[in-house]
Amino acid sequence: MHAIATVFLKEIKDSARDRRAVLSAFIFPFMAPILVYGLVVMIVQITTEREETVIPVVGAEHAPTLILWMEEQGIKFSEFSGDPAQAVRDKTEKFVLVIPESFSERLGSIRSAMVEIYHDGSRQDTLAEYRLIDTLVRKYNSEIASLRLIARGVSPEVMRVVVSQGVDVASKQQLAVAALSFLPLYVLLAAFVSGMGVAVDTTAGERERKTLEALLVNPVVRHEIVFGKWLAAGVFSSLGMVMTLSFCVTALMYAPLDQIGLKFDISTKEIVLISIAILPTAFLIASLQMLVGIFAQSFKDAQSYIGLLTMIPIAPYFVMMVNPFAPQDWMYVIPMLSQLLLMTDILGMKQPEALAYAYAFFSSLFLGALLALTTARFFERESII
Repeated sequence: MHAIATVFLKEIKDSARDRRAVLSAFIFPFMAPILVYGLVVMIVQITTEREETVIPVVGAEHAPTLILWMEEQGIKFSEFSGDPAQAVRDKTEKFVLVIPESFSERLGSIRSAMVEIYHDGSRQDTLAEYRLIDTLVRKYNSEIASLRLIARGVSPEVMRVVVSQGVDVASKQQLAVAALSFLPLYVLLAAFVSGMGVAVDTTAGERERKTLEALLVNPVVRHEIVFGKWLAAGVFSSLGMVMTLSFCVTALMYAPLDQIGLKFDISTKEIVLISIAILPTAFLIASLQMLVGIFAQSFKDAQSYIGLLTMIPIAPYFVMMVNPFAPQDWMYVIPMLSQLLLMTDILGMKQPEALAYAYAFFSSLFLGALLALTTARFFERESII
């Protein structure tokens, strides 16, 4: 333990003396809350703009009742002149509502009246607003159809065979976490960024500076050297994760989520629980970076390899986004995936079982120690020098 502590303190001091390395290690934790707050503000602005949707319309005089009804739903209209299809193609307009001259005549003669909504299906930024307009037109159609049935002494219930009603059981806190699902990924990425400098410098860096041979000639067991370096890299990685988590949570507590009907509130106890769940991941990532770094010929070479490692937490994150699933007990044994699940649950005010914490904690710690021992085995080879 004395040898491990000596190597650990030496690496911590060397890394702390290099101000540029410290700045690069912790620039992500300081930038993350700015990005999170800015993203929330952008979401609020986009939502507010949708609530104040202004629809360019051609032929509004042909359907005054429809226009008045949609205005009562909070939609505003502006008169449009020109080619609606070309305006949408040129992106001068998001969409254009066209009401033909025959609208009132067909509606009065109890025939189907058609309106056209010109839009660009390849634009994702206008998809939600297009669906809003289309939904309102369908709702107006349903109301007019009901009035026609009532006028003929027929109950509208005849046409309503099955009616669905959504009951959202998610709290405002859970909705906020769903909208800000990138936060757990940010925390995991902070571990990669914050500990990378130390992990690479203690392996590929020493190999490039030709100091690794001088270190290994000392009468110290190889795993003691590696464990000392591993703990130093893990400390930097852990600090990055905890700082990112704390700063991002603080930013979200002051973000204007209430303007879009969401709520975010978290206690100190929950922050501590998240920290306990994710800390072993920092040491796992550090050991993984050291294992990759020992095969690199230079510091820059190692950085390029380690950059690919960031895909490890990104892959399960995108799987969760594209194909949501209910967490199973065995998933908490998988490192990084278990941390993503735990952070999402805790931030959403769902209390995971104690066994989930144990699975996530010990599986990550065990795999990290195993990778560190593997690195120590490679340190025994002369080819590493």
